Amino acid sequence: MTRIRLLLTTAALAASLGTAPIARAQEANLARIVVIKPKPGQNAEFEAGYKRHLEWHRRNQDPWQWYGWTFVLGERLGQFMDGTFGHTAAGFDSAIKPAEDGADNAINVTPYADFVSHGVYERLDALSRGTPLPDTSPFLVLNTYHVVHGQESAFERAWQRVSSKANIERATWYKLRLGGTGSQYILMRPATSFGAAAALPALEFPAGIIERSTTELLRYQPALSYIP
Repeated sequence: MTRIRLLLTTAALAASLGTAPIARAQEANLARIVVIKPKPGQNAEFEAGYKRHLEWHRRNQDPWQWYGWTFVLGERLGQFMDGTFGHTAAGFDSAIKPAEDGADNAINVTPYADFVSHGVYERLDALSRGTPLPDTSPFLVLNTYHVVHGQESAFERAWQRVSSKANIERATWYKLRLGGTGSQYILMRPATSFGAAAALPALEFPAGIIERSTTELLRYQPALSYIP
């Protein structure tokens, strides 16, 4: 949803995507990811309001899908993440009824929660394994890496070795393009249960290429998702 409306132009986003702006801007590999923090003591009110907001999208036959998760492990414990995936740059300018969406959000969501972050990410298919994520798996393991400036290529090469050694069959990479600082990569891996998530192989990268990293576990929330 467009709780804090991210105004994008196709040209501006394409320019941020690198040396082949026209071709890359047409690829349906972009995502918008939002992290929301319910106000203290208002988790129930937030969830009820968010469900009402999803009903607005259903009534208006929004063609975009919105996945929703809650953080159950990690430094953002108790916060909520939603995202819409598989878009082109031009597609971001075609969101359904932006003004009405924002107005409904102001009534049903923002009174009960604060918006922590809102970013545009590019899916990195060359680094990913298996069917793209996210999906409706019960859990999502989310690794976030803040890579040292200038070490992006070394980080991506290291992943090829790490993933081969760990025998990872399914994982999807996204890289932050708008809405933050530095070189931020996020890795998504699915899990069928809490225990299955804990059993996933740890990922160890060489020293000197990562400034900071976090590992978090998210639980998929069907009632707080909209899949048209």
